[in-house]
Amino acid sequence: MKHLTILFALMLWSLPALAGEPTIGSLLKAVAEQPDIKASTLDVQATDTRLRQAHAELFPKLTAFGSYEFYNSPTNLRPMPPTEVNIAGGESIPFSKQITRYGLRVDMPIFIKKLYTLADQVRQLQQASRAGHKLRLVTRQASVISLNAALAFNGHLDKAIAARIESLRKTRDDLQVAVNNGRTSEAELLKVETLLNDLNKQRNDLQRQAISLKNQLLQLTGIRLEHFVMMTQKRPVAEGEFLKLTQQKAEVAATEKELQGEKDRRFPVLKLEGVVSGNRGEAYNTGSSIDRDYDYLGIKLSLPIFDRSLSTSIDQAEIRLRRKRQQLAQLRIDLTSEAASLKNQLPVIDRSNKLAQTTLDNNRRLLDIAKVAYRNGRMSTEEYLRFETGVLDAEAALHQTHVDHWQVISQLAVLYGDDLTGVVQ
Repeated sequence: MKHLTILFALMLWSLPALAGEPTIGSLLKAVAEQPDIKASTLDVQATDTRLRQAHAELFPKLTAFGSYEFYNSPTNLRPMPPTEVNIAGGESIPFSKQITRYGLRVDMPIFIKKLYTLADQVRQLQQASRAGHKLRLVTRQASVISLNAALAFNGHLDKAIAARIESLRKTRDDLQVAVNNGRTSEAELLKVETLLNDLNKQRNDLQRQAISLKNQLLQLTGIRLEHFVMMTQKRPVAEGEFLKLTQQKAEVAATEKELQGEKDRRFPVLKLEGVVSGNRGEAYNTGSSIDRDYDYLGIKLSLPIFDRSLSTSIDQAEIRLRRKRQQLAQLRIDLTSEAASLKNQLPVIDRSNKLAQTTLDNNRRLLDIAKVAYRNGRMSTEEYLRFETGVLDAEAALHQTHVDHWQVISQLAVLYGDDLTGVVQ
């Protein structure tokens, strides 16, 4: 009972540490919190602002103005009809060398076709930006999955090599005794020592690779791992339209609107303009203070009759559109082919996994037999060592199938834009 109490206390003490361990879910969520992804979010917000700005061009503009002007000769405060002032009667003429002007100006588009097309263009760019942001997020998540799978392969292979080193050390110790007794040549011991050295070098190389993999994961997530995290697949990758295709289609649509906008420059522009102004000064003939209001409201129509630059702008926009459409067609072919290849690989990888497991089991049994034969002198050192390395190669092949599986899942998620937090746990 006392031992059970101590064990229970130790388990409770270890819970916070276990709870604080990173999981694949926490790694994937951390990706979205990195500065690069947040900067991408700001890019999406920028396109939202551009859309609001495009819509704002359709609203009237109200501007306050004021000025204090000096002239070298008397200037009218506003246009004056001939009968406004009785000059013979000594009235103040609204002309002054110093004039103060103030008031409000209003401008409102009534019909500017290009503004509506511009809003549609920005709306398409907004969709492309959102697709691009999601693509960057899922691509980084896929990198985390692939790197973690590579780190898992690294860890499993390191353990496999450690097991082979332990096995060979026992063989080496037995050979050392035989060499000391003169029953075996030192060359046989050197063969085992050489393989041990090669295995230790492989472990050293694996440690270097692990450092690199952990640093790459740190860059993607901001989390420093001590070892790989476990992950299992919750569901298949949800298929739909390819995310890159969605982004490219939005860019093509935006280019179509750009071309339409260039053509819209040939349409007439209709605007409403108005001014409410006050004008003050000192009459030059009497020195009295004068004040005149001057208001107007008008509708202006402008129509381009000849502008050679319009034609060249349209030609350039047409070329950009044709280029975008060709890129879209090629991208559809590439993505369809890639998706078919990846989906066809999954069942092959599953079969490879089962075959690799069978090969590993067989190699382990063969190694057990080889050890007995070697101890009894019925097998050479070279043959025995081949069985040791055969087990190691079989373990590496088995774990490589897991890496291949996760890489395919990650690539499919990027193709379809499926958030990997829902695919992997």
